[in-house]
Amino acid sequence: MIFGRREKRPALLVFERILVPLAGTEADDAALRLTATLLAGSEGQASLLHVIEVPFERQLDAQDPAAVAFADEVLGRGEAFLLEQEVTVRTGISQARAAGAAIVDDAAEQRADLIVMGLRYKTRFGGGWDAGRTVPYVMRNSTAPVWCLRAETEELAHTP
Repeated sequence: MIFGRREKRPALLVFERILVPLAGTEADDAALRLTATLLAGSEGQASLLHVIEVPFERQLDAQDPAAVAFADEVLGRGEAFLLEQEVTVRTGISQARAAGAAIVDDAAEQRADLIVMGLRYKTRFGGGWDAGRTVPYVMRNSTAPVWCLRAETEELAHTP
């Protein structure tokens, strides 16, 4: 297709359903800002998800009031930010053995066009950067595109 300068071009990045998994870390902020930007002025919806990981020694449906309260706080902050940006929001809490699988399943269930995830800067023993297990799992197994945004950190500015 060739467009003249004055012809309207179709938008390249149009999303209707964006899933934003929130972990309650500083990395969530970048994911929420990008989601607000992508959905600004559209009829799209952001789905915020917090996954409570349940260790194998506990029943999967066991209640953990402290974890639920933390999830409510994290989701409430994310929802408030997106509502200020006039973005339609839904929230959800999932309990699972591993967050990655729960995120991939929720994205498929919601028919998400995109997953936007924050990624904390963390190091493992020896000082090497570590992406953890959730983000690589989601990137390998999601049928929806995945955008990861690493949180800002002063630590990287001083690394050779």
